[in-house]
Amino acid sequence: MKKSFFKRHESALNINKGFSEDKKDFKWYEKSVPCRTSCPADTDIPGYLEAIYKKDFDKAYKINLEDNIFPEILGRVCSRPCEDSCRHNDDNNGDSLAICFSKRASGDFKNRHKKFTVKSYSKKTNKKILIIGAGVAGLAAARELKRYGHQIDIFEKHKTPGGMLNQGIPVFRLPRDIINHEIDQILKMGIKIFYNKNINTHEELVSLSKTYDAVVLATGTLKTNKINKSFTNNDNVEDGLEFLLRVNEYNQKQIGKNVIVIGGGYTSMDCARTALRLGAKSVKTFYRRKTDDLMILPGELDELVNEKGKMIFNARPHKLIIKKDKLVALELIETKIIKKNGKYKLTDVRGSNFSIKTDHIILAIGQKQELQILSSYKKKLKNAKEKYLITKNIFAAGDYALGATTLIDAIAHAKNTANKVDEFLMKRKILKKNIHIENVTTTHRNLELNYVPINKIPTLNFKLRNFNREVELGYNKSNSINEASRCYLCHYKFEINDNLCVLCDECLLVKPVKGCIVETHKTITDDLGDVSYSKVNALKTNGIYHGKLYIDHKKCIRCGECERVCPTNAISIQKVEKKVNAKI
Repeated sequence: MKKSFFKRHESALNINKGFSEDKKDFKWYEKSVPCRTSCPADTDIPGYLEAIYKKDFDKAYKINLEDNIFPEILGRVCSRPCEDSCRHNDDNNGDSLAICFSKRASGDFKNRHKKFTVKSYSKKTNKKILIIGAGVAGLAAARELKRYGHQIDIFEKHKTPGGMLNQGIPVFRLPRDIINHEIDQILKMGIKIFYNKNINTHEELVSLSKTYDAVVLATGTLKTNKINKSFTNNDNVEDGLEFLLRVNEYNQKQIGKNVIVIGGGYTSMDCARTALRLGAKSVKTFYRRKTDDLMILPGELDELVNEKGKMIFNARPHKLIIKKDKLVALELIETKIIKKNGKYKLTDVRGSNFSIKTDHIILAIGQKQELQILSSYKKKLKNAKEKYLITKNIFAAGDYALGATTLIDAIAHAKNTANKVDEFLMKRKILKKNIHIENVTTTHRNLELNYVPINKIPTLNFKLRNFNREVELGYNKSNSINEASRCYLCHYKFEINDNLCVLCDECLLVKPVKGCIVETHKTITDDLGDVSYSKVNALKTNGIYHGKLYIDHKKCIRCGECERVCPTNAISIQKVEKKVNAKI
């Protein structure tokens, strides 16, 4: 028999339907769904976007509640690493999908009269666990450990739970009723919080570790970085976290007239915008690096400028200018990046000193863990391989383990810590990940949805802004559905069956994106499921393709045009989902 010119290939997935634990299938999902892969908490982003598109806000909220624990909170203040990975960013496909604001919509439009809960992983155990700190990481760890069946106590040194949610993030970014609602959902699972309980010494920690089966440290990063003693010892120089704490937690709203904020992160933005709302005549924020190095939310700098705050880059504080025992100005030095010995280094510009009038300086230059409580365990935390277990039955979660990071990173780490604690106590691995594959006939998308522009989030009029009114107003229901419709639904796989394809080119004629369907000479699938291919050289085909037509899942926008025009039904569609199940 004459050898065929056509080079067949295996399917992109290991199986056509059902549940799979094959590495190849996990690899396909990770490559094809970059938004979820980029989410530290492994949130099923395409799952909840598809639910919103289908007007099922309850399902969308439930998906978020399962994965990231605080949907309505993170829908406002998440750092949004997923949006940077959105395929709308590729190949001039328009603006990234507003994934974060869509998450918020799932909470805004869910059934307010419905009780939302998460399933337990296991029956009740006889294990009792103490969590120190009722911030994001502490609450996340508490919820997950409760799902494992353990009894949970939380010690919180303040009078309310939430940590930086209440103490650090201003009301105009995160309303307190939103925080209270999502924390209440956790506490109603049967978790006890003891307030005004501050654990300060190593001896107290060791004693508690003998009383409880496990202790989880989740106290965050409250020890702030310093410049020098002259700044520390001046009454008119205030730490950024302390400033936000006294304003947000204790309603102490004193502020100077000419305020300077030092820093280029989330805290500096919150401090500057809070100072403006408290009545400061002038607020200037200085950052030693350039714009691209800012660690802030998208659009946050624009809002600061719109609210009449100023941001000055490439300048660092040098010394205070004191007259008659009063702070009157701050001397700064301009900075620049130089390349030295192949490395880039921040350095001062010689002779660039300048002064700015001020009577109140707020330092937001980063923070770290308070390690005094650990004593001899300090090195064990720093050297811990995955920064979960510190020693014996003492664990760390969130920022206390990682150093200052983001809310979503803290939540993700807390979930992993809970898993490690359960493994330690029960000698089991109860959670199991798999890929669920289902044959479907449509994605419910069409080509027109590729051209829907991003729906901008509406904001409060500048004249109406104050300390208590939320600036970002959220989508209405129609706009949230419209925004969700932009999602490419990357968890759907289109594939051409070589045995049915007659190479009629109909799919090539309707393809909307360059490279979504290609004429290949050869495809190669590696052991982990990643596909590479070489294209056909038209000059060497002798009138017939030497390969086949291939749908590149990294380019495909799941519009279904190819499947609709195929005369031989050679194109199949499968819905591919990553699921986490508990072996109860």
